[in-house]
Amino acid sequence: MAPRGYDALYRPARIAPAPRRTAVVLLAAGLWVLTMTSLALLGFVVGMTTLWSAAEGIPVGGFLLRCFGGLSGGAAVLVAVRLAPGAKRMPPDTRSLLLAVLACPIPLVLAIAMWFYVA
Repeated sequence: MAPRGYDALYRPARIAPAPRRTAVVLLAAGLWVLTMTSLALLGFVVGMTTLWSAAEGIPVGGFLLRCFGGLSGGAAVLVAVRLAPGAKRMPPDTRSLLLAVLACPIPLVLAIAMWFYVA
């Protein structure tokens, strides 16, 4: 047998490096940063509203329940999409981009609307 043929058949397997998708990773990271920043701003506003309302003696249970319900509903949708068979077959960076695209618009629009409403 030729040395090159023997080498091709019996040498240790080489693991091919994963293809680089820096654009997808950077876009997903940017969308996640926007999402987390807007959620942090909304969380701060909800916390301050709750604190001020409690200091004034206004009941805040219904307000907090609605906020928590909206957050839980959004998290449930993201988990359901993440566990869908089509999303499980995606590469991790593409799956992260899909989840970021689904997660970003609602908190971002709410944070922008709140910013302009207050200012």
